[in-house]
Amino acid sequence: MKAWLRGLTMIKNPLLAVFAIAALLQPFHSFGASAPNAARSAPDFSGVWMAFAAETPGGGGNSPGYTSGGKARLDQFKAQYTEIPETGIWCLGAGMPGMMLSMVSYPITIVQTPKLMAMLAELEMQRRLVYLDGRPHDETLLPSSTGHSVGKWEGNALVIDTVDLSEWQLAPWPRSEDTHITERVSMTKLGNIKARPSGFVADAGKPLNDDVLVFDMTLTDPGYYSGPQRRVIYYQRMPDTATLEYQCTYEHWSDELEKKRKPGK
Repeated sequence: MKAWLRGLTMIKNPLLAVFAIAALLQPFHSFGASAPNAARSAPDFSGVWMAFAAETPGGGGNSPGYTSGGKARLDQFKAQYTEIPETGIWCLGAGMPGMMLSMVSYPITIVQTPKLMAMLAELEMQRRLVYLDGRPHDETLLPSSTGHSVGKWEGNALVIDTVDLSEWQLAPWPRSEDTHITERVSMTKLGNIKARPSGFVADAGKPLNDDVLVFDMTLTDPGYYSGPQRRVIYYQRMPDTATLEYQCTYEHWSDELEKKRKPGK
């Protein structure tokens, strides 16, 4: 790179030098720079969003329905231990679908480009990447807590397909290599929402406006669930200062550091 840049000084024509620099920088700008016409006209969901309400279409309550085999798998995992440590205390993110279903006053920041959507959750600093460039699922990747997600636009709605999720054997939302999640994401207004706001959502400040981002999620996994599990989650738009640093792991490190303190220091 340095040798290439030094070579620019040998180009006497200023116009040619400009084109040369542009060619060098092109790879850094190409990600998300070009997109199909459908993507260019798609709505922009970028912003800071706080989940405030959820509902289960068709009733049945918030708890998922398990098969007898799925319930047995959960019980078998739990029976191996005298106690299951609380994951939040140890800064362990639950991944999908819990990351999107959580309503505990931790916002999610969405950054959208024509080719990629990034979702950055304050809670345990979890993140999701949704590829919008038409690529298929990548079967060579290792499973992860948020999986591999690809999205496509259907009118003003973004349909996200997520697979390749890592094993998670804890209720209420266990998952396996067979877990498949589909989300339909769209924008509406607060006046169109009939769901009751959750009592668990603390006062995190006033929303910016009446925009509501809707995640209509359906999860399937025949090894755990008694059928498709559908939930609809509603998010309000919050100020961009609503997301804070989640300093969970620092506390554990600091406690361990204090154990190493020299006597009298």
